[in-house]
Amino acid sequence: MEDQPGAARHGVPGGAEPPERRPAPRPPGMRVGHVRGAPIFVSPLAVVFAALVASLLIDPIRDHLTIAATDGHVLVLSLLVSAGFLLSLLAHEIGHALTAQRFGLHVRSVTLHGFAGFTEFEPEPATAAREFLIAFVGPAVNGVIGGLCFLGLLAVPDHGSVGAVLFFIGFTNAALFVFNLAPGLPLDGGRVVVAAVWAIGHDKLRGLRAGAYGGFVVAGALVVWGATKNSDGFGALYSYVLAGFVAFGAYQSLRSAKVRERLPGLSAGRLARRTLPVEAAVPLGEALRRAQEVGATAVAVIDRDGTPVKIMNGASVDALPEHRRPWMAVDEVSRSIGPGMTLQAELEGEDLLAAVQRAPAAEYLVVQRGRPVGVLAMVDLVARIDPAAAARMVSHR
Repeated sequence: MEDQPGAARHGVPGGAEPPERRPAPRPPGMRVGHVRGAPIFVSPLAVVFAALVASLLIDPIRDHLTIAATDGHVLVLSLLVSAGFLLSLLAHEIGHALTAQRFGLHVRSVTLHGFAGFTEFEPEPATAAREFLIAFVGPAVNGVIGGLCFLGLLAVPDHGSVGAVLFFIGFTNAALFVFNLAPGLPLDGGRVVVAAVWAIGHDKLRGLRAGAYGGFVVAGALVVWGATKNSDGFGALYSYVLAGFVAFGAYQSLRSAKVRERLPGLSAGRLARRTLPVEAAVPLGEALRRAQEVGATAVAVIDRDGTPVKIMNGASVDALPEHRRPWMAVDEVSRSIGPGMTLQAELEGEDLLAAVQRAPAAEYLVVQRGRPVGVLAMVDLVARIDPAAAARMVSHR
C-alpha cells in the first residue's frame, strides 16, 4: 500500500545488550519468496484479512451472478477474488521494489501485513523524480491489473463465474489505485506530494511536511465518508480503521520531518565524548575515578598496542551497585567494537543517522584518519534531535 524507505524509519536504538547477545529479530511473517534477492513476507494478519474479505464478498458475488449457484460455488469464487486481492497487493509492492532496485537502492524486504503492504529500502531516493517514480509505480500496477480485468470482461459473460471474478478483482484494483494516490502520507499519493513540492521548491523537508498534513486531511475525509456513506456495519468500521492508520502514519511522517530539521550540522566528531583509554583488567571503580580526574565521560578498553577493542557500556554501569564497582574489571561491563560500531568523525546529518540505524548500539567509537578521537553515545545524538526520546532512554536505564 505504501513504500517505506529504510532511512525513514527512525527508531531509537541503543539497548543495553551487545549485538552478539541480542536475540535475532523475528521475521515479520512467513517467507514466501523473493524479488531479486529481497525476501517477501506474508504476515498471519494478511491471511486473516483475506479470509475476512472472502466472507464479505459472498453476498455481493451471489447478487452479481445471473446463473444459479450453490453456496459452495459462491464460496470458491469469493476465495478466488480474495486471493486475487492479496496477489494484487503483492504486485503493488513488487512494483515499488523493482523500481527502487532499478535506481540502485537496496530493498531489504517486502511485507504484506493485514490490509497493507510495505517495501523497505535504503537509502532514500536522491532526487524528486526518483521519489515520484518509486511511489507512483505501485498504484500504477494496480491500475494496469484493473484495466486488464475490465478488458477481460469483454471476452466473457459479465455475470458468469469468470466474469464475476474479473469484475471484483478489477474493482478492488481500481479502488487500490485511487486510494493509494490520495494525497497524504503514508500513502503513495503522499510521496507524490513530497516529490512535487521537493521538485518545485528544492526542499524535501517542506515536501515531507506537506505530505504529512495531507495525510491528516485524508484521514479526516475517511472519517466523514465513513459516517455519512457507511453509517452501519463493516464499511463504517473499515473506514475508521483506515483513517486511524493514515493519521498515525501522517503523525510519524511529521515527527520524522521535525527530526530531520535538526540533523544539519550534527556530526560524529562534534558529538563524541572525551574518552579515557584503559586496560581490560583495570577495576571499574578505578577507571571511573581516572575518567573523572581528566574530565572524560566515556571509557574505551585498549589492547597491548593501545588500540580500542571495547567500549564501556553506560547502561551496564548504571545498573551495577556502586559497592561492586571496585571488584569488577572494566572489561566486564564493556561491549566489543563490532561491525558498524566505528564511525568516521566527518559523518554528519542523514549519513550519520543512516550509519547508526544500520548497526544499533548504545556507544560508538569515533575515529579520524584512523585514530580514535572519542566515543559517541547514542543518547547524545538522540538528545540533539529528539529531547523527549532521550529523556525516556535515560529514565529506562
